[in-house]
Amino acid sequence: MLCNSGALSNGKYSKQDFQTAVDSFESKGWTPLAGAIQKAAEMSSNYLEGTTIYIVSDGAETCDGDPIQASRHLAAKNSNNTVNIIGFDVDGNTEDQLKAVAEAGNGEYFKADSPEELSKTIQNEWLPSTLDLAWAFTMAPDGWELGDEYKIGEQYPLQLWTIGRRESHRLRDAITIMGENNWITDEQETELRDWAMERSDAIKEFYISMAKENRDKADAKSKEIRQRIDEWVAKMKELKQQRGDIW
Repeated sequence: MLCNSGALSNGKYSKQDFQTAVDSFESKGWTPLAGAIQKAAEMSSNYLEGTTIYIVSDGAETCDGDPIQASRHLAAKNSNNTVNIIGFDVDGNTEDQLKAVAEAGNGEYFKADSPEELSKTIQNEWLPSTLDLAWAFTMAPDGWELGDEYKIGEQYPLQLWTIGRRESHRLRDAITIMGENNWITDEQETELRDWAMERSDAIKEFYISMAKENRDKADAKSKEIRQRIDEWVAKMKELKQQRGDIW
């Protein structure tokens, strides 16, 4: 690692771009742990969600930084921020420092003494298992959950329809009373009854339209969640296949 940490990217992974970027750096044997953590803190300062950082290091801090303080500072900004360290073939003193950095960042320390262990650690911590991927579909809403969403979406429209029905009964009763007392003519009574019926039908149509709109929204959201899960599963499978080529 270099004491001047490079830029990080949150764009889509590309194996060729990744390898090109790595090959562009010349390793000098320096380990800027504090600088790397501070850079990650700067880049994630506007994130509302917590930031999880994994650092693979084969040595202790060598750039006069304080990685423990940097890790503690990042964790203090957001209770969901964590700094996790993977120590690759390190000695006892280095491991002690790396463990302290992880602890200060509310994270975990992982040990790897060989490329095989490093690869396995990265897969275990970063990538879901094959079983997790096989059962990923259960993260999408099932029929019962979707049915509950339908009921929630129908609550307000149903209340509106109930109020409309009560209003319709009262209007008919009022029109009948006015007709029986000759307060209105037969023609006016007919016009009022027609108007009351039209109003009742309009409220019913609005109820049906709103209930359908809410149901369609629930269906669309469920479909979106399923699509995102399918895309995530496909991405994880691709990363698991590429893992052996990367490390």
